[in-house]
Amino acid sequence: MYIVRMAAARAFVPASFSVAFRDCLQRLPAQSLRVALLITALFLAIPPTQSFAATTGLPLVVPAYFDPIGKGAGFWNDLATTAAKVPTIVILNPNSGPGLREDPAYTAAIAKVRAAGGKVIGYVSSSYTTRSLSAVVSDINMYVSLYRIDGFFIDEMTSDSVTSHVQFYQSVYNYIKGLSPSYSVMGNPGTSVPEIYASLPIADQFVVFEDSAKRYASYVSAPWQARYPKSRFVHIVYGVNASQSSKTIQFANAHGAGGVFVTSTGLPNPYMNLPAYWNQEVATAAAIR
Repeated sequence: MYIVRMAAARAFVPASFSVAFRDCLQRLPAQSLRVALLITALFLAIPPTQSFAATTGLPLVVPAYFDPIGKGAGFWNDLATTAAKVPTIVILNPNSGPGLREDPAYTAAIAKVRAAGGKVIGYVSSSYTTRSLSAVVSDINMYVSLYRIDGFFIDEMTSDSVTSHVQFYQSVYNYIKGLSPSYSVMGNPGTSVPEIYASLPIADQFVVFEDSAKRYASYVSAPWQARYPKSRFVHIVYGVNASQSSKTIQFANAHGAGGVFVTSTGLPNPYMNLPAYWNQEVATAAAIR
């Protein structure tokens, strides 16, 4: 195997990465840097990810935080069925991140969703920048090595204008796009963010609401969002009863959401299942033009 000398490898770190992130990579131990750069080299040539099979309807963005075994396998099968009817993005989360080794059950579930025309993105915690860049990058690289996915879901994103925070997420975004421009990046601040987040950008899509049905009733989008495509903004609402599910999806569409997920389950774990009214949610989203 060809081994790049580390002096040359460190010089290879792309100039498009921020100064802080370049420094972070250059401080990695030699073996870790070899792995990061090898993955970068291999995946720069990844072909573009597939388009959605379904071309109409309000996209569904599903935090699938349930294992594809037992009852969870049924939920993943439902998601594959959904992907053929409405644009569907499934957030993959094997172990609060990728885990350390491939899980064949996840590999099969991902393949079904993608074969049906859906997209699957990997969950990565950023812990509001308290996780190091190298830890975030390690999760990203692990997903790439284990599973065939279409992008990344960067959770616990800050929502302020602190320069170091913005630079952190811009560095993560640049790293992902350096692996493959076709990878999508969804950030989850769970609330409105300053416009600079979208204009730089530091993500392709943002979850600008993640909260209860009670709080969603008074939701108003930030004025600056009107200058950007709806497709860049996602709403996630939990604790929604069956009688309000369709109205909640329609509310999302009318209030600037280009992607939505509505569930009856509430805290502490709203994403442990699909709601009993899932088929109705799919039908409502599919009917929106």
